[in-house]
Amino acid sequence: MCKETRERAKRILKDGISNMSIERLIQMPQFGLMGNVVLSDGIVSIENVFNRISYNEESSIITLSAEESQGSYGSISFSIDAVTDISGCEDKENPEEYLNVNIKLENGIEITIKILY
Repeated sequence: MCKETRERAKRILKDGISNMSIERLIQMPQFGLMGNVVLSDGIVSIENVFNRISYNEESSIITLSAEESQGSYGSISFSIDAVTDISGCEDKENPEEYLNVNIKLENGIEITIKILY
């Protein structure tokens, strides 16, 4: 991929993340994204890498998982029905490498999806 095409793709992804919504979150599995996901309840934080995002329409569940040919070796799942707030932004520590999707769930858990771009 030439540098110009890559930069244009990064701009499109950044614009989409900056205007994040539930509808866009549901579309994310189409794009083959990868990065890190951080789940926190204010006391404990769990961080996991992911190379696959999936959405189950019947259960309204988003799953971010780390998979290889032998299967999945870690995942974090949540219901989109439990989302009370969602936004997107550049990562404060690594704005050239990651875009963040910030999600708050009705039980107080916060999820940050750090998308490598």
